[in-house]
Amino acid sequence: MSPAQRHHRRELISGLRALAVFLDSHPQVPVPRYGPVRVSVHTNYDTDASTEAEAINEVGRIATLLGTTPITENGHHVAGIAFSSVRYEAILVTQAAMERRAARNSYRDVIALDEIEGA
Repeated sequence: MSPAQRHHRRELISGLRALAVFLDSHPQVPVPRYGPVRVSVHTNYDTDASTEAEAINEVGRIATLLGTTPITENGHHVAGIAFSSVRYEAILVTQAAMERRAARNSYRDVIALDEIEGA
């Protein structure tokens, strides 16, 4: 781990602790009601992986550190662990999955939902 990575890691952990202390001492400040708060590591950006295959392997490596099994579905590789309503996860979305989504979204302007709903 480089000195810059160590520094960023320390800052993140310090910020999370400061947030917890702040929320604990300010009960009038609302917190999310539904779903977990996520800390997401995108292995193609947040690690030293330089290829998609390395980023996928990194999800597996992190899963091992977390003591869990990665889930792979439709080009999404995810490994995570929950601490009550806070979730840490490592994620890789393959290029093919992103391209499939972009292709589906390319039809958005062609469909007029009000016409469908009026039928």
